[in-house]
Amino acid sequence: MPNQNQGFTSTVLKLRFMFHEYYKSNPNSIDVPDKIHNREFGIQSWEYNWFCPVRKSRDESGHDITTGCGQSGTSLSNIKKCPNCGSDEIQTTTWRRHVGYLNRDELIRDLTSVAPHSVYHSAAFYKIPVARHMDEKEWFGAELVFDIDADHLDLSCAKDHDAWRCNEKECHKTGTGIHPENCPDCGGKSFSTRKWICENCLGEAKKYTVKLYDKFIVNDFGFDPELVQLNYSGHRGYHVRVRDPRVYSLDSNSRIQIVHYIMGLGLNTEKVIVTQGRVNRVPDRDFPGWAGKIADAIVEFVRNIDSYNGTERWVKSLRKGKVAALDGLLRNPPILNPEAKDIGLKSWQEIAEKAAELYGGEIDRPVTHDIHRVIRLIGSLNGKTGFLVSQLNRDELDDFDPFRDAIAFNDGQMKIKFLQKSSGVPRFRIGDETYGPYHGESVELPTPAAAFVLCKGVAIIE
Repeated sequence: MPNQNQGFTSTVLKLRFMFHEYYKSNPNSIDVPDKIHNREFGIQSWEYNWFCPVRKSRDESGHDITTGCGQSGTSLSNIKKCPNCGSDEIQTTTWRRHVGYLNRDELIRDLTSVAPHSVYHSAAFYKIPVARHMDEKEWFGAELVFDIDADHLDLSCAKDHDAWRCNEKECHKTGTGIHPENCPDCGGKSFSTRKWICENCLGEAKKYTVKLYDKFIVNDFGFDPELVQLNYSGHRGYHVRVRDPRVYSLDSNSRIQIVHYIMGLGLNTEKVIVTQGRVNRVPDRDFPGWAGKIADAIVEFVRNIDSYNGTERWVKSLRKGKVAALDGLLRNPPILNPEAKDIGLKSWQEIAEKAAELYGGEIDRPVTHDIHRVIRLIGSLNGKTGFLVSQLNRDELDDFDPFRDAIAFNDGQMKIKFLQKSSGVPRFRIGDETYGPYHGESVELPTPAAAFVLCKGVAIIE
């Protein structure tokens, strides 16, 4: 039986071979972006490129000291010391940036040859995309892109299936959910984390994607759906790409304003929730912009008020009057029901402000306002799951099931061994079958399930 290090090496080689076979057999799955010759590509490999820098210093006696040897190479594992001289100041990376392709054929040949872990391309257009420095690339526009990721939605399921491990040598404390600021056992600040995905994660990410597309991108901004591209990221969320030439010249500040609008930040609720006569009013749903959304935003907020952690003075009253409040807000036109007692105008305005921020959703802000951002290549494979970065139209999105519809490897069985970790591997579904939980055992799984856990780094080839 191979030892664990041999297992890691065999696993990387097997996954790289599987990715190679996929790209060789499915070249038409790749959605080559427009103006490919003006895009920068980023390639993440399975191997680590290492470099051992030469550094000169002086010891306490004033003698010159030289560390490092200047050598470089590749390794299938993330080595911590130079294999040539033993220096622990070695630098490693899995990334190759500033890559360019003149056409589709060049890109497909490289994907088949390299079979990378993950592939990205810039949302931006450059005159010289292969230049090493941003100011040399000569930027002349960028698509408007949005990333909706379960990581940013603060979902309760993460407490059950995500895990962390303290990296301090004498500790290795483990736990579930988001890692603490300091290890509860040793006080350390360095952690390894495992991000998992479940149906709830991806269901919530899809819900926000639908809202972003329908209510903001198409309805409020009026973009032609033919110029809006949707895709599943292959891991924890979805991407929305606006390929309308009118947005290409927007600078970072303009894109930040778009983000703030979508997220409901800075909404002046004193102009939205007003008193007419002696009645507190909320705008009809047919009002343009946020005014027409605020009733539905408050509905979502009120429905979840029992789990709201705020301590504002109106929280207790809103919980008590929840049924009456919803009854009024769900009418057409909506009203702020006076039977929801002890909630005055100022309170409704505060509730509307909180509701707008939650309704807008937590998109990954830097992805949208960064005019140099790279985003996953549609049709490529995601090395964190083995799933396909899947292009979707709006109608397909509603019924899309990543655990069924993004599967890239379908044939055969694989014998694998789960790594022995105290947190274990949570239950997961692939297709119509559910697997796990697992705690260090050896099993034979269908290839799509095996590829998933191998890519997640919780198992090795046996």
